[in-house]
Amino acid sequence: MTTSGHTAQLTAPLSIATGSIAVGHPAHTRPTDADERFFQARPVLRRVVFVLGYESLSVLFTVVVLRGLLGHGGGASTVTAILVSTVATAWNYVWNTIFEALERRFGATGRGARSRALHAIGYEGGVLLVTIPLVALMLGVGFLEALAIEAGLLVFFLVFTLLYTWVFDRIFGLPASAR
Repeated sequence: MTTSGHTAQLTAPLSIATGSIAVGHPAHTRPTDADERFFQARPVLRRVVFVLGYESLSVLFTVVVLRGLLGHGGGASTVTAILVSTVATAWNYVWNTIFEALERRFGATGRGARSRALHAIGYEGGVLLVTIPLVALMLGVGFLEALAIEAGLLVFFLVFTLLYTWVFDRIFGLPASAR
Protein backbone atom coordinates (compact mmCIF):
# COMPACT_ATOMS: atom_id res chain seq x y z
CA MET A 1 0.00 0.00 0.00
CA THR A 2 1.34 3.43 -0.86
CA THR A 3 1.57 6.28 1.60
CA SER A 4 -1.03 8.31 -0.29
CA GLY A 5 -3.46 5.35 -0.21
CA HIS A 6 -2.93 5.02 3.53
CA THR A 7 -3.53 8.74 4.04
CA ALA A 8 -6.74 8.61 2.03
CA GLN A 9 -8.01 5.74 4.18
CA LEU A 10 -7.25 7.66 7.37
CA THR A 11 -8.90 10.87 6.20
CA ALA A 12 -12.05 9.26 4.81
CA PRO A 13 -14.04 9.09 8.09
CA LEU A 14 -13.08 12.67 8.93
CA SER A 15 -14.01 13.76 5.42
CA ILE A 16 -17.44 12.22 5.71
CA ALA A 17 -18.09 13.80 9.10
CA THR A 18 -16.80 17.26 8.24
CA GLY A 19 -17.88 17.44 4.61
CA SER A 20 -14.37 18.14 3.40
CA ILE A 21 -13.12 16.57 0.22
CA ALA A 22 -10.93 13.54 0.79
CA VAL A 23 -7.72 13.07 -1.16
CA GLY A 24 -8.56 9.45 -1.90
CA HIS A 25 -11.29 7.65 -3.82
CA PRO A 26 -14.55 9.62 -4.34
CA ALA A 27 -16.52 6.81 -2.67
CA HIS A 28 -15.11 8.02 0.65
CA THR A 29 -16.73 11.43 0.35
CA ARG A 30 -20.28 10.46 -0.52
CA PRO A 31 -22.57 7.45 -0.46
CA THR A 32 -22.26 4.99 -3.31
CA ASP A 33 -25.02 4.66 -5.89
CA ALA A 34 -25.98 1.35 -4.25
CA ASP A 35 -26.36 3.07 -0.83
CA GLU A 36 -28.51 5.81 -2.37
CA ARG A 37 -30.71 3.31 -4.20
CA PHE A 38 -31.05 1.22 -1.04
CA PHE A 39 -32.53 4.08 1.01
CA GLN A 40 -34.33 5.64 -1.96
CA ALA A 41 -36.31 2.42 -2.35
CA ARG A 42 -36.86 2.18 1.44
CA PRO A 43 -37.87 5.59 2.83
CA VAL A 44 -39.49 4.04 5.91
CA LEU A 45 -36.27 2.17 6.75
CA ARG A 46 -34.29 5.39 6.25
CA ARG A 47 -36.55 7.19 8.73
CA VAL A 48 -36.33 4.35 11.25
CA VAL A 49 -32.50 4.27 11.08
CA PHE A 50 -32.44 8.06 11.39
CA VAL A 51 -34.73 8.10 14.44
CA LEU A 52 -33.01 5.21 16.25
CA GLY A 53 -29.61 6.88 16.00
CA TYR A 54 -30.94 10.28 16.92
CA GLU A 55 -32.96 9.15 19.93
CA SER A 56 -30.23 6.86 21.27
CA LEU A 57 -27.84 9.79 21.43
CA SER A 58 -30.60 12.03 22.79
CA VAL A 59 -31.41 9.72 25.73
CA LEU A 60 -27.74 9.45 26.64
CA PHE A 61 -27.25 13.22 26.61
CA THR A 62 -30.50 13.93 28.51
CA VAL A 63 -29.69 11.46 31.31
CA VAL A 64 -26.20 12.96 31.70
CA VAL A 65 -27.60 16.51 31.89
CA LEU A 66 -30.51 15.75 34.22
CA ARG A 67 -28.42 13.59 36.52
CA GLY A 68 -25.06 15.30 36.46
CA LEU A 69 -25.68 18.97 35.86
CA LEU A 70 -29.15 19.48 37.35
CA GLY A 71 -28.93 17.00 40.24
CA HIS A 72 -32.14 15.08 39.57
CA GLY A 73 -31.98 11.47 40.78
CA GLY A 74 -30.74 8.73 38.48
CA GLY A 75 -34.07 6.89 38.33
CA ALA A 76 -36.12 10.01 37.69
CA SER A 77 -33.61 11.24 35.13
CA THR A 78 -33.56 7.96 33.26
CA VAL A 79 -37.35 7.50 33.21
CA THR A 80 -37.84 11.14 32.17
CA ALA A 81 -35.25 10.82 29.39
CA ILE A 82 -36.88 7.63 28.10
CA LEU A 83 -40.39 9.16 28.16
CA VAL A 84 -39.19 12.34 26.46
CA SER A 85 -37.37 10.20 23.91
CA THR A 86 -40.51 8.16 23.25
CA VAL A 87 -42.50 11.34 22.59
CA ALA A 88 -39.65 12.72 20.49
CA THR A 89 -39.32 9.47 18.55
CA ALA A 90 -42.97 9.46 17.56
CA TRP A 91 -42.81 13.15 16.61
CA ASN A 92 -39.50 12.66 14.79
CA TYR A 93 -41.04 10.07 12.49
CA VAL A 94 -44.18 12.13 11.91
CA TRP A 95 -42.22 15.35 11.38
CA ASN A 96 -39.77 13.77 8.91
CA THR A 97 -42.70 12.33 6.95
CA ILE A 98 -44.37 15.78 6.85
CA PHE A 99 -41.11 17.53 5.98
CA GLU A 100 -40.31 15.16 3.13
CA ALA A 101 -43.87 15.56 1.79
CA LEU A 102 -43.35 19.33 1.82
CA GLU A 103 -40.01 18.92 0.01
CA ARG A 104 -41.74 16.89 -2.71
CA ARG A 105 -44.63 19.34 -2.95
CA PHE A 106 -42.36 22.37 -3.32
CA GLY A 107 -39.83 20.59 -5.56
CA ALA A 108 -36.82 20.74 -3.25
CA THR A 109 -33.56 19.74 -4.91
CA GLY A 110 -31.27 19.72 -1.89
CA ARG A 111 -31.05 20.69 1.74
CA GLY A 112 -29.34 23.98 2.34
CA ALA A 113 -28.93 25.86 5.61
CA ARG A 114 -32.43 27.38 5.44
CA SER A 115 -34.09 24.03 4.86
CA ARG A 116 -32.10 22.41 7.66
CA ALA A 117 -32.91 25.26 10.04
CA LEU A 118 -36.64 24.99 9.26
CA HIS A 119 -36.44 21.23 9.79
CA ALA A 120 -34.76 21.63 13.20
CA ILE A 121 -37.13 24.39 14.38
CA GLY A 122 -40.24 22.47 13.35
CA TYR A 123 -39.04 19.33 15.04
CA GLU A 124 -38.03 21.00 18.31
CA GLY A 125 -41.17 23.15 18.46
CA GLY A 126 -43.40 20.11 18.19
CA VAL A 127 -41.46 18.24 20.87
CA LEU A 128 -41.65 21.15 23.33
CA LEU A 129 -45.44 21.25 23.26
CA VAL A 130 -45.57 17.86 24.95
CA THR A 131 -42.31 17.58 26.86
CA ILE A 132 -42.53 20.69 29.06
CA PRO A 133 -45.54 19.36 31.01
CA LEU A 134 -44.01 15.86 30.98
CA VAL A 135 -40.72 17.08 32.51
CA ALA A 136 -42.59 19.07 35.17
CA LEU A 137 -44.63 16.01 36.15
CA MET A 138 -41.79 13.46 36.09
CA LEU A 139 -39.20 15.55 37.92
CA GLY A 140 -41.65 17.12 40.35
CA VAL A 141 -40.73 20.67 39.36
CA GLY A 142 -42.84 23.68 38.54
CA PHE A 143 -43.77 24.74 35.05
CA LEU A 144 -41.13 27.50 34.99
CA GLU A 145 -38.32 25.14 36.05
CA ALA A 146 -39.47 22.59 33.47
CA LEU A 147 -39.49 25.39 30.89
CA ALA A 148 -35.94 26.37 31.92
CA ILE A 149 -34.75 22.74 31.69
CA GLU A 150 -36.37 22.33 28.28
CA ALA A 151 -35.03 25.71 27.10
CA GLY A 152 -31.49 24.61 27.94
CA LEU A 153 -32.00 21.28 26.22
CA LEU A 154 -33.62 23.06 23.26
CA VAL A 155 -30.51 25.11 22.57
CA PHE A 156 -28.41 21.96 22.54
CA PHE A 157 -30.90 19.95 20.48
CA LEU A 158 -31.39 22.66 17.86
CA VAL A 159 -27.68 22.48 17.11
CA PHE A 160 -27.61 18.69 17.58
CA THR A 161 -30.56 18.20 15.19
CA LEU A 162 -28.98 20.39 12.54
CA LEU A 163 -25.63 18.61 12.77
CA TYR A 164 -27.10 15.12 13.11
CA THR A 165 -29.28 15.47 10.00
CA TRP A 166 -26.38 16.91 8.03
CA VAL A 167 -24.00 14.08 9.03
CA PHE A 168 -26.72 11.47 8.45
CA ASP A 169 -27.38 12.84 4.95
CA ARG A 170 -23.63 12.89 4.20
CA ILE A 171 -23.30 9.25 5.25
CA PHE A 172 -26.51 7.82 3.78
CA GLY A 173 -27.34 10.35 1.05
CA LEU A 174 -30.33 12.63 0.72
CA PRO A 175 -33.82 11.13 0.72
CA ALA A 176 -35.55 10.87 -2.62
CA SER A 177 -37.65 13.94 -1.71
CA ALA A 178 -34.57 16.22 -1.73
CA ARG A 179 -32.73 14.90 -4.81
